[in-house]
Amino acid sequence: MATVLAVFIFAACSTETTPATDVPQPTAEPIAPPTSTPVPTPVPYEDFAGAEIPPADPEQLAQLTKVLSLVPESFGSAVYLDTEFLRSNESLGAIINPDVLGLDVALPSIATGLVSRLAVAADLQTRSVVTPFQSDFAIADMLRLAGGFGLQLGGDGPANYQGHDVWEINVLGTVLALATADATTGVAAADQSITPAEATALVEASLDGFDGRSGSILDAPGLSALLPAVPSGFAAGVLSQCETLPLFHDTQGLPGCTGVVVSSDILPGDLVVFHALIGFTGQDAALAAIQQAAESLENERESQGFEDLGLRQEGGNVRLRVIVDVSKFAEAFQLFTPEN
Repeated sequence: MATVLAVFIFAACSTETTPATDVPQPTAEPIAPPTSTPVPTPVPYEDFAGAEIPPADPEQLAQLTKVLSLVPESFGSAVYLDTEFLRSNESLGAIINPDVLGLDVALPSIATGLVSRLAVAADLQTRSVVTPFQSDFAIADMLRLAGGFGLQLGGDGPANYQGHDVWEINVLGTVLALATADATTGVAAADQSITPAEATALVEASLDGFDGRSGSILDAPGLSALLPAVPSGFAAGVLSQCETLPLFHDTQGLPGCTGVVVSSDILPGDLVVFHALIGFTGQDAALAAIQQAAESLENERESQGFEDLGLRQEGGNVRLRVIVDVSKFAEAFQLFTPEN
């Protein structure tokens, strides 16, 4: 539960002046000034139980949903990172970047430096990984630029799939398929053990979800309703399989859970806040989850060194807020991403 900081109120006392008389008054003993007691710096959003949580920023929400629409419905989770924001903050970018967080799985580092936003999604059954992304550059121009740094484009140019360009690429022995959803939005699939045909099939499945020929992860029950209610940030994650959330590994699953959306943003004082909204089939299931998860969360708070932890029920949803020092972001981030 949210830690409640004590508020100390110092009242200045005034005394009424007594008219002077001929009677001698005793000399007052000098009083040493009171020693000031340091007051701890208040943690932002401390009063979480009644705090008003802002909704997602419309522009950032549109960017997030566009990228996630390239994640096929069979993928139970996706992690999103605003790399453009992180590059604009040199000190923050050194701590939080795709390499540090292990998100450079399906997109070569050569290309990662040219994208503005990216997501990594994993199908835990097939061990397949896809990486949707957006760039400020046209993807064709981005590939030509990356080609000057060793990115090898296979074949005689891109193949056409339902009006989209699809490239086969080889990066130091790693097979990669990359496709354009539009001029600046694309998706990549890669793995050292994957075949070119399998990589191409993955990006084509992503394009099917983007075009509406098949479902995307946003079609998972409950997820689309949660997204607008979570504040925007430089990182986000969505899960349709609640049991894969490491934050609740001490519990026996979360019965009735329909999905999880989490975001992360910077706070003053070198702090990072995680906002999570967990959907359930009803209010009773949400209440039971709070009772079940409370002890597990408190254990995580002590072991991870959370600056603050807040948990509350909102109808059929449970809202969670965790604040950590920015230096602990990577460790805390792992608690909100799939274990696999």
